[in-house]
Amino acid sequence: MRINVIGYGTVGKAQSFLLKRLNHEVFIFDPYVFPCIKQPHRDVDLTFVCVPEHAVEETVQNLIEWQVKGFYVVKSTIKIGTTKKLMEKFGVHISHNPEFLREHYAFEDVLNPSRIIIGQCCNAHGEKLVELYEPLKKPLYVTDSTTSEAAKLLSNAYLSMLITFWNEAWAFSQKAGLNVEKIAELLREDGRISPYGAVKFGQPFEGKCLPANLDMLIAGFQEAGLNPVLFEAVREFNLRLKAQSNV
Repeated sequence: MRINVIGYGTVGKAQSFLLKRLNHEVFIFDPYVFPCIKQPHRDVDLTFVCVPEHAVEETVQNLIEWQVKGFYVVKSTIKIGTTKKLMEKFGVHISHNPEFLREHYAFEDVLNPSRIIIGQCCNAHGEKLVELYEPLKKPLYVTDSTTSEAAKLLSNAYLSMLITFWNEAWAFSQKAGLNVEKIAELLREDGRISPYGAVKFGQPFEGKCLPANLDMLIAGFQEAGLNPVLFEAVREFNLRLKAQSNV
């Protein structure tokens, strides 16, 4: 297939790398990285949108104005319900296909995903994306875009919660004179307890994804009239730990 990749940051680079490995013809468009390229290719089968969340709507609008053919697939992490709203606003087919990449291992992760989630806009385009990813021979889940958006945000919120769990255990151990590493070792013997986050005790979660995604999820809860007590506590503890680390 002929495929555009809009945005050449961590996600765009990894997606371009994957698509080339799968023998697709890939066209990269990012005016900040390649200023000489004024607009993406028009005659393509689909376009992956890999830009920051705040630029997704403008990017979709530009693609329409440039009359880029095919359908659009947002890989960006966005607020729950965004894809559906964009489809209703612009009257075009847009799917959501979240990424689950570690920032420093993006090329490795894109070739070996734990699962691939396709939030399809319609059956025809969902089948196209299934066909694209099938050569990876990894678990494929086809759902609606709102579910895929929620899966991405809740996945990262869960990881943030695990890091905070171990950091809070570490904070208590510091006061109580306990060996948190030994405690973690004993807890990990229970297969139900995830070891994720039990590595660098006392270090807040940072980077481009986890804090921003948690903020996005909390905002979504609040807009729905809900009080996300657990997620707000995770954010508050992490901010406090970060402030202490910077002292």
